[in-house]
Amino acid sequence: MGERRKTARKIASRATRRSGRGAAGRRGRRWAWAVVILVGASGLGLAALATTVRVLESGLPEVPTFAQYADSVPKVSRVLASDGTVVAEFFTERRTVMDPDSIPPLLEKAILAAEDAGFHEHEGLSYWGIARAMLVNLWKGRVSQGGSTITQQVVKQVLLSPERTYERKVREMLLARLVERRLTKKEILAIYASEVYLGGGRYGFEEAARFYFDRPASRLNLAEAALLAGLVQAPEALNPLRHPEAALRRQHYVLERMVAEGMVPEEEAQQAARTPIRLWGREAPRLGAAPYFVDGVRREVTRLFGEGRLLRDGLTIETTLDLAVSDAAEVAVAGGLARLWAQGRTRERDEASAREAGLVDGTDDLLDGIPPPPRAVRASVETCDAPRGVVVVDAGGVRARLDPRSLVRRVLAGRPDVYAVCRDGVEVPVSGTGGPGADPGGLPVVNAEVGPQAAVAVVDPVDRAVLALVGGEDFATRPFNRAVQSRRPIGSAVKPFLYATALESGMPPTRTFPNTALRLRGAGGRPWVPRNFEGGWDGREYDIGTALAQSINVIAVRTLLEIGPAPVADLLESLGFEGAVPRDLSLALGSAEASPLEVANAMATFAAGGLYDTPFLVRRVTDRQGRTLLEHEPRPSRRVSRATAQAIRAMMRRVVTEGTAREAASLPWPVFGKTGTTNRSREAWFVGSDGRLVAAFVVGYDDRLPMRGATGGNTAVPLFVSFLRALRGAGP
Repeated sequence: MGERRKTARKIASRATRRSGRGAAGRRGRRWAWAVVILVGASGLGLAALATTVRVLESGLPEVPTFAQYADSVPKVSRVLASDGTVVAEFFTERRTVMDPDSIPPLLEKAILAAEDAGFHEHEGLSYWGIARAMLVNLWKGRVSQGGSTITQQVVKQVLLSPERTYERKVREMLLARLVERRLTKKEILAIYASEVYLGGGRYGFEEAARFYFDRPASRLNLAEAALLAGLVQAPEALNPLRHPEAALRRQHYVLERMVAEGMVPEEEAQQAARTPIRLWGREAPRLGAAPYFVDGVRREVTRLFGEGRLLRDGLTIETTLDLAVSDAAEVAVAGGLARLWAQGRTRERDEASAREAGLVDGTDDLLDGIPPPPRAVRASVETCDAPRGVVVVDAGGVRARLDPRSLVRRVLAGRPDVYAVCRDGVEVPVSGTGGPGADPGGLPVVNAEVGPQAAVAVVDPVDRAVLALVGGEDFATRPFNRAVQSRRPIGSAVKPFLYATALESGMPPTRTFPNTALRLRGAGGRPWVPRNFEGGWDGREYDIGTALAQSINVIAVRTLLEIGPAPVADLLESLGFEGAVPRDLSLALGSAEASPLEVANAMATFAAGGLYDTPFLVRRVTDRQGRTLLEHEPRPSRRVSRATAQAIRAMMRRVVTEGTAREAASLPWPVFGKTGTTNRSREAWFVGSDGRLVAAFVVGYDDRLPMRGATGGNTAVPLFVSFLRALRGAGP
């Protein structure tokens, strides 16, 4: 029995051991399968993730080089006066691309302290920041926080949209690694510093520094750099112009971060926090100056490079503009037109005089036919609110609102006199329509044409740089640039060229002609009797110098009869006249058409000793890297001999001392020039020089309404005198 029990126990023990080994085996096999399944699932997951990454990467935009970014992003083009002053900016976005090697060290430290202190250590991603953002996003159930590095912000700003989705965030992380592999840290930081919006319509730290502090980013101090770096978080909410306290709080935070990161000593940061900040917050001081000149520059650059490059390429356009000359010219035009208004030179009176003489249509004028800007139309005053400067008119059933800036000539007080048109039954000539008015009815805006316009062009006779252009009373209301776009008959201003041609042909300056009546055959076989401005002939003999000084028409015609119109026309065309230059006897009385710029530049040939060159406004154009795209090359050529030029200059000096421009004799410089008055006083010219510059002034209505009693001497010469006095400071 005992043996059997022992045997049974052994058998049971072996069975138990076999049973345990079987259970363990089964558990082992289950774990093995679990591991296999886990590994397989992980592999499939990794494969799926890799496939997803590859799919996402295949759809990622290409990472540009820094040069590609800098070329493609919109930048500001700037127009500079001759002294470097910024007078105009052209852009679609106000941005200046910063060079990677030229980021100011203080600004770089402030940016990194505020936005990404570990920028130079990480490879585009901050994993702690990503983890923190994921926890916040999971807690809130939506993407509300990014944890972005500067590299990721560059990706978001340049390559992706700013939407907040998980897919975009993954694409951003993938692109950040690609950006870090393709670009250097300096290039990434330069893109960021050029791209980020900082309020006030400014993109990038260079534009922000100019706007907020009126200085380039390279000249920012620590306090200013920290203030700008703090704006990135909320550019409008932290705008120091509107929210100074919030901006300073953020600035102090940036300074504290700079100390904590060991970027600046604590004492310097504390000193910066106490430093008063002077904000600028407006355009450059002379931005908007010389608008007619800038308009000419815009047209020239657009012609040469296209409008797209002007608006996007960040060009620097160095011009010939002399701001002192331009300011004096604008003062002369505004003051001269105001004086004409005060003297009774109004369209209302000139129209009445022309109607009495039967000259409103100008059918008897051989010089008619020039296409003017849009003609004025009559409008009756419907309502007038003088205190508010609102005048509503009716022009043939069309209601419009007068632009108050165009109502009358600007007087010294600088306020338009709306009472000039606020009279019962008054009719006002109006022209041009602008955009909708500010009134609830949305009326179109029109200009009141209450008097003649004036224009002036000023050139340097040495190199033919255009120093100033004023194309009318006010560019805002009258953008038509009469200084370059309007070609009008030049009247007696043609006579220096006529007599220069005579001298070049061998006629001595002592040659005389009788001031007696001439009977010639004119257009259509009609008799033509040229008359002097005063209307008569005194029968005396005059040498051509005296004839030029006194502007005797009959002697000019007799001279032209002897030398022929063709050589005179050839000279005018060789001196840059691009308008109509007739080759008949009317040329002696100034039927040739030219703009003020063309007349000034042609007359500068005499001031330059007979040398001619084309006038120019743009001296140099460079791209954002300073590479020269265009540079003016002077090409002077002789058109008249030095002796002839000196003789004509001496004759024109007599025009001032004893002739038709005697008002200019009061100037304390050896001024010379020539007046010009066209038929029926439709234009009044004076082209004058003090030896250092040549200026051409013209006064007249755009539709060539006759100006009763107006001459170059009494209408245009006073503008020239005012101009030189304002420029040279020679007293009243």
